[in-house]
Amino acid sequence: MQLSLIVTLLSTAALAHAENAPRAWGLKATKTEPVSLTAAATAVGAAPTVALNATVVNCFVTLPTNILSAEGLATPFILQPPCSQSVAGQQSFAEATILDPATGALSVYHPLIMDAGTTPLAPNVVPQLPANAMIGLWFGFNGGVLQLQDANGLTTNTSPSLKGADCVNGLPGVVGDVFGQVSWCGAQAFFKAANTAIAAGLTVIPPLGTDTLGNPCPTSRSFEITDACPSDNVPTQYLLNPVTRQTSQDTVANRAANANATVINNASDEALLANIIDPLIGCTPFQAPSLDNPGVMSSALALSEIQANQLQAAPIGLVPLNDPDCLLTGAGTVSADKTNAYRLGVNQPITSGNAAATVDPTGVTGALVPYCNNMVLVGPPFFAGFQNVFINQGTPAANVGNNLFTFLCERYLMSLTQLVCPPAAFQPVVCQVDGNGAATSCVITLNGTTTTNTTGTAMPTGTAVAPVATTSTATTNTGFHHGWRHRHRKNKY
Repeated sequence: MQLSLIVTLLSTAALAHAENAPRAWGLKATKTEPVSLTAAATAVGAAPTVALNATVVNCFVTLPTNILSAEGLATPFILQPPCSQSVAGQQSFAEATILDPATGALSVYHPLIMDAGTTPLAPNVVPQLPANAMIGLWFGFNGGVLQLQDANGLTTNTSPSLKGADCVNGLPGVVGDVFGQVSWCGAQAFFKAANTAIAAGLTVIPPLGTDTLGNPCPTSRSFEITDACPSDNVPTQYLLNPVTRQTSQDTVANRAANANATVINNASDEALLANIIDPLIGCTPFQAPSLDNPGVMSSALALSEIQANQLQAAPIGLVPLNDPDCLLTGAGTVSADKTNAYRLGVNQPITSGNAAATVDPTGVTGALVPYCNNMVLVGPPFFAGFQNVFINQGTPAANVGNNLFTFLCERYLMSLTQLVCPPAAFQPVVCQVDGNGAATSCVITLNGTTTTNTTGTAMPTGTAVAPVATTSTATTNTGFHHGWRHRHRKNKY
């Protein structure tokens, strides 16, 4: 499906802010630094008592007590100072997927995260939920570490309301342990109900289809897509007034009423697949009706993971034990328990515990060697096959690569380094980088045949975003800002 794109021109203030914002696309550190749990608790909607600071990379978001309800989802979540949604490297996102257990129908809702002391740019849409709805809620972040807290400043290990909603921010029960950018509430119960509905024939999963080269369309667990930190972050977008710092849900009505607002988005694996790659290669992501944007179909992390769980053929890219998100925060060491906690949040089977496995087509062991080998085996042929398409697309992050092709190649190489993969017998991808470490030209050699981005021409950074669809079509958004590079060089990906 070919989607028309419009270029969103940033206001002078927004552009200046974007240029001065801390860059967040990069190779993630080998472990997440411990994060202070002494956040200043600010009541929902209250004015911030802490000055904003654009250099901060670890943030807190305050949730209402009844988070997994229509009222809770429609209540704005509060990003606490010194962080702000107007700072690209501090932008935070939420996404809920809802299952009707009686019919198996799925839907998506995007709770709003706004700055403390502000009001929504437009009133939130209150979702109309089915009876006995099963709700899963996921969070994404463009900075270092995002932690969930209640109105009293208690986190997921200490808050009665967050524990009651099964909110998970890291290894459960270990104070201070965090995944990094991602967290969730109610995920395990939601996926259990969804998988039951699928088995009963109530929920029907669409087929993957084939890409324009005749290959099965990739999923979030395909090694064409996976990296060091697979299955993370969300494809949520918000509207932002860069002057007032107000945000709103990204809807047809809100775009029409706020023509000067800019679109902000979460740099995520799920969005890279659904919003960028799928439309370019002739594939269609799994979507469901949006409850906050009536008449529009929406992609979601949960939908991607449900489809991948049912249809991804071997080799399967499940979250590996060496995923930096899954290393213990304090020690930086591999933890099967933390990896399993992460896997349960994204509908994956727990690890078998055989970290020394050298062959693992199903990904169940989480072992490093087969994960690395499958990245080398599967990724480069995919990049080469669509090189002519990807080279002519804007880069999701100019400080990773200067077009989509060089971005994907450099992201792949960064991931092998970040995972500390054993050197490949033959590395088919070689990239040239500029003084800032961004790839400007990449060569792929497969079976003695070399393909290259010979021009090294920089394509525009992703400032093009699709208008919100008024029919049931995918929303393409190449306007990613900072998350990938931060995740590679700083804290994620």
